[in-house]
Amino acid sequence: MWRLALKNVRGRKAYAVFIVFAVASAAAMMFVVLFTAGGARQELERARRLQTPDLAVVPAATKVKGHTGIAQGPPAQGVLPAGTDGRVKAFVETEAVTAQKYLGNATLEGTQTTLIAFEPSTDFVVLPWLEKSAAGQPSTSPDGIVSGARVAATERPGDSLEVNGMQFTLSGRLRETNSFLDTALFFPAADGHITEPSWILVRLQPGTYLDAAVNRLEANIDRIEVLTRPEMLKTINEQLYGLLQGEGLNIAALLVTAGALLFTGAAFALMMHERRRELGLLKAMGARNAFILRLLIGEAAVLGGMGGLLGMPAAAVWLFVTDTGRLAGAFSASSFAGFVGFTMLATLFSAVAAGVLAALCPALLAAGAEPYAAIRNGE
Repeated sequence: MWRLALKNVRGRKAYAVFIVFAVASAAAMMFVVLFTAGGARQELERARRLQTPDLAVVPAATKVKGHTGIAQGPPAQGVLPAGTDGRVKAFVETEAVTAQKYLGNATLEGTQTTLIAFEPSTDFVVLPWLEKSAAGQPSTSPDGIVSGARVAATERPGDSLEVNGMQFTLSGRLRETNSFLDTALFFPAADGHITEPSWILVRLQPGTYLDAAVNRLEANIDRIEVLTRPEMLKTINEQLYGLLQGEGLNIAALLVTAGALLFTGAAFALMMHERRRELGLLKAMGARNAFILRLLIGEAAVLGGMGGLLGMPAAAVWLFVTDTGRLAGAFSASSFAGFVGFTMLATLFSAVAAGVLAALCPALLAAGAEPYAAIRNGE
């Protein structure tokens, strides 16, 4: 049956080209929509994660001493009780928790620099800002440090850096953040954990009410205060979460698929109309309705697959020409490969499914027609 279907496709080059073009156009649109939607979603998620932390848990009386915002960096005075980070993690509203400790200040190349210890294993504040050219993650040894964008600007990863008379190896540099990170040096904790941090940075679960989380933390944990990020950033984060959770991108993909079905269905209906005489002759020769239906569906699957295989390279060219492909930068190398593979398989499956579904109604009508009527109407 498949051999006959392929023979029929080759024997009707004009119709085959028309239908393959229709399916390829639809497949290209589907690939572009899926790629753009996935890339945009990943970019939005990355943007949400690059926002400043939602909360900072600090020692009690920090606000009285004039330290009232996250943008000021870790407080220079006081430490949190040991085990506070574990108690903060226990709250269901928290998505990520990391500790930092104020170590002092230093002047490097004329820049007043804040020295901060951090935990690489739990960090979500420093490492996401690493320059792409930086070689890997910061070392967890005490002499591997990460510098802000405005600190020791002439030094690159791997260079030696003198801080307060001691030599350290620069493991990485951060991109510009317009925050306290730009003028800070970050030292990985010697054992990977800070027992008495200056503050604990918290990222809340998406959709969590900021004020409610603050009240719960301050009511249930002794000797702490909670600093919040600026209200503007809170609004930005909520809007990003709304876009991530919204159905707009999914609706766009469904609309494109529906349009592809209609477009391809019209092409198949025209082809079936022109083949009434041929199908009538097949039935007059003893072909059953089921055979006719399988034959037509098989042809539709072949044409749909060909259209899908042609549509994806066309979509890739379009993404490159329009610079939409820059959304690929939102993925890591491993996740991008998986995402592209999934998108290609989804597009190919959708193209074949679109061809089969579009041909189903015309095929059922053609298979159910009486041989005599089909032959006469096809004259």
